Amino acid sequence: MADAADEANLELANALREMARALLDHEVDAPGARRALAELGRARTHLAGPVRPRWYEREEPHAFATDAAGQPSTASIFDTLSPVRGALNVVAPPLTMQMARREDGSLFVQGHARLSRVYEGPPRGVHGGWVAALFDEMLGATMALTPPPGVTAKLSVDYRHLTPIEEDLRLEAWITDERERRIQAEATCHAGETLTATASALFVRVDFKQVEARMRARRAD
Repeated sequence: MADAADEANLELANALREMARALLDHEVDAPGARRALAELGRARTHLAGPVRPRWYEREEPHAFATDAAGQPSTASIFDTLSPVRGALNVVAPPLTMQMARREDGSLFVQGHARLSRVYEGPPRGVHGGWVAALFDEMLGATMALTPPPGVTAKLSVDYRHLTPIEEDLRLEAWITDERERRIQAEATCHAGETLTATASALFVRVDFKQVEARMRARRAD
């Protein structure tokens, strides 16, 4: 897409996020809801065009970008479509990520998110399923540090404190071990100085071309 189209699509996605938030924040009466529904129906007619390729149809699933210094990057077409970090996916909070380096020189993934009431579970807290989703996305991004990547085989989350909504969250994820097809990683989530949750994951490297072939066969059946 051209830059103007990128910007317009992003503005539209953000507006739809605001609508979802407004629907939860306000008790809309029937006439108001039906007027909004009618306007949405008209707006839907403008959302037409070529089918957007999925991220795995545009790039090799194991391909990761590098920054100007040649270091691994989390950047990917997946950034725009992911249900957790996708800027164009209105389900996503979204989560932003970047590679960072510790004082000892080791690389890790650093993430930031701020979740609205749309993602609320316990009072004033992020739903535990969404905390797990944030971790899965962060830990998955560490695959850029040790390609070829794997898929999540096991994810374990320890909830240490309520993860608050409407507050800036800071997440970090890093590789702890790599042996042939198995990759292990860990992650943390902080709200201010409070550690709200930790996670560990096991990833197993797979042949993504075989996975894609199997999924196509399932649909054909």
